Amino acid sequence: MTPDPAILQAIADGKPVRIFLPLQNTLERLRLNCLCRDIAPPRFSLVFSPGLLPVKEIDRQQPAIVSVDMGGPTLSLEALIEEIDGPQVLKMFLQKSINHQQLREFFRIDAVTEVVASGLRGALPGEPTWSMPGESLDMSGSGILVLFAQCPPDDKQIQLSISLPLTDEQPILAIAHTVRVKHQDDGRCEVAYHFDDIAMEDRDKIIGHCLILQRKMLRLKVQVSGR
Repeated sequence: MTPDPAILQAIADGKPVRIFLPLQNTLERLRLNCLCRDIAPPRFSLVFSPGLLPVKEIDRQQPAIVSVDMGGPTLSLEALIEEIDGPQVLKMFLQKSINHQQLREFFRIDAVTEVVASGLRGALPGEPTWSMPGESLDMSGSGILVLFAQCPPDDKQIQLSISLPLTDEQPILAIAHTVRVKHQDDGRCEVAYHFDDIAMEDRDKIIGHCLILQRKMLRLKVQVSGR
């Protein structure tokens, strides 16, 4: 698919962006801040602070994901690393953009982790009206599917506390609304949530986590098929 050059032309020269950088011999991707420069579609450069770029560890066979805050929707780009130009510059070639729906599908990964849903307004300031633990079935940068022992209250918006299993960081907090509900025969309930309000940093953590799991699954699939 030929990328639309207008996608890059909408990005101001020198704009701060984030990259999910593939590394050799690891499933993890490194999240770094950098500047987008020298935009000449479908090519552009990413400039990093001194000492930040792990040049010898970069996996140039894998595409990188570049996340651009456009002052509203986040623009996500998949791009190949054409050249490592010294210790601070990556020269990139745009492969495609990932829109909101594609972003959910691309990063939606089966992932089991602890999730707590709660009401937003309680009797006391900061106290939820209700709280219910559950576990995720899959997640993405825009939403999560959660399994509960019983169906939670049908509030217009709720708060989710999500513990990412591969990190020791504090749980991620997000305001979300219900997309769909599925009742199971044993009384349990699957609820799909869409994130309405989540910090960009936290969304990046979820996407980064999903990328790690995605690469694990792909590697396992290659190992199984190669037997």
